[in-house]
Amino acid sequence: MENDKLMKTGAVAEALGVSRQHVVDLCERGDLPSIRVGAHRRVRRSDVEALLDAQSMTEEQRKQLWMHQAMLTHLLTRPDEVMGLARENIRRWSSMHRADGRTVEYLREWDSILARGLEQTVGTILSTSPRARELRQNSPFAGVLSQTERTQALRTFREKRAPAA
Repeated sequence: MENDKLMKTGAVAEALGVSRQHVVDLCERGDLPSIRVGAHRRVRRSDVEALLDAQSMTEEQRKQLWMHQAMLTHLLTRPDEVMGLARENIRRWSSMHRADGRTVEYLREWDSILARGLEQTVGTILSTSPRARELRQNSPFAGVLSQTERTQALRTFREKRAPAA
């Protein structure tokens, strides 16, 4: 697949606008997956594109991703309950919006993702793709985190977030 073409570290550096050494550092820290081909490091193009997507996220998009990550423990330990709550939210909210509106479009897409199972749902939640960012803005997972958990996750986000580039 073209999207999984292996790239040399120099090409990755050029794509990211950083030094080759910075790419090596990213790989060594595990921030950018890589493989060894002999003595040389190679990076999948799809991993570079994912990193570029993540770097282009707004502060609000990073916060939404963080909050969804905070909710993952509940989703992974009580999938039926959490996905049931999400489906109920979709059903309730869909009845409040115009059938041909954007919100209902997002809710239908979430319903389709939930129907494909836990792995697809988790993948969408963790994705930094532009579409996943849009979907998280219309998330059916309201009410999964308690108010205390939500407050703590927001506090941690503010404390731990990386400074804007």
